[in-house]
Order: sequence, then C-alpha cells, then structure tokens
Amino acid sequence: MSEFRVLMVCTANYCRSPIAEQLLASATRTLFGISDTWKIESAGTDASTVRPIHEFSAQVLINREAFVDGHRSREIDPGMLRNTDLILTAAREHRSAVVRMLPAAIGRTFTMLQFARLAGIVDPIRSADAGELGRRLLTEAKAARSRLQPVPPEDDDLPDPMGRPLADFEACASTLDAVVASVLRPLRLEPVPATPPR
Repeated sequence: MSEFRVLMVCTANYCRSPIAEQLLASATRTLFGISDTWKIESAGTDASTVRPIHEFSAQVLINREAFVDGHRSREIDPGMLRNTDLILTAAREHRSAVVRMLPAAIGRTFTMLQFARLAGIVDPIRSADAGELGRRLLTEAKAARSRLQPVPPEDDDLPDPMGRPLADFEACASTLDAVVASVLRPLRLEPVPATPPR
C-alpha cells in the first residue's frame, strides 16, 4: 500500500484545522481499516506560539468519538508543503499563503469547501491501494472544475469559531463532517487480489 499525505491548514492550527485533521483521520480509518495509508496532519499560517488544541475543538471531536489527544500547533514551512499530496485550507487567505510560500503547490491546494464540492461530482474511483485512491481523487477533482458551477468567493471560506461559544465550534465541526463525507464519497477500496499458488 502506498501513502497519501493530506495537510489541513488554518491560521493558528488551534481550532479549524485540528478538527478537520482528526475528523478525516477517523473517517479514513473507518473506510480503509488496516489498509489506511492516508497520513493526515495539520498546521497553521500563523502558529508561532505552540498550543494544544482549543478546548471546544476537543469537545466537538470527543462528541464524535474522533478525538486523539496530544495535538500541538505548528506553522507551515516549505518542506512540509513539498512533502504533502493534498493541501486543504480553511479559507482562501490560507490557500494564498500556501501558494505564496510554495508556488509549485498551486495544483494541489484547495479550500476544504472547494475540494468537497469538486469531490462531490467525481465518479466512483476503485483501487486496492488506498494511496492510489487519494492520487486519483486529486486528479479527478481537478478535472471536475470545468463541470462545477461557480459560487460566490466567500462560499469557499469556513467561518472561524475562535472566540465564540461552543455552538459555533459545533457548527464548524458539522460543516467539516459534510466536507469529509464528500471527499471520501467517491472512493471504493477493493480487496487485494489473492496471489495464485505456485
């Protein structure tokens, strides 16, 4: 099985991107089981202060049985971006920051909501290799751009719940539940063909 690396990006790597990271990681473990070779991480565009996950972000993940303790915020750097297959950002400003830092990443950087819309119109993809499913999803999502109706630019931005009550974090997590479902919807992991006896 080959690896497929996904990086979730927000501002401080404190609220939105850790929720997205842990929800997608939980969902891929469920979908792929022992074949899960998707490596999901998160980082921020302005995360110079190392902090644990926000308490409300942790709470909405606990409510979904997706929480993994030990998160520490970190800032994006060119090496991190270079070694990632797919970069999903909370908002357009983060997508712009990624591309400014590493222009070569433009073809694999989307906002989370944008990529979910694209994946939502991709036909089923089948493979016995979970990593290959990820690479094919990226290719098919890029090709789907020509079939997607334009939306107002602000529809690509996931609202930041920072400084707001738990209900806003719950709304953010519910949106990300839908994003994860759309991203994984086309993927069909097939059984590994049996090796014929010699």
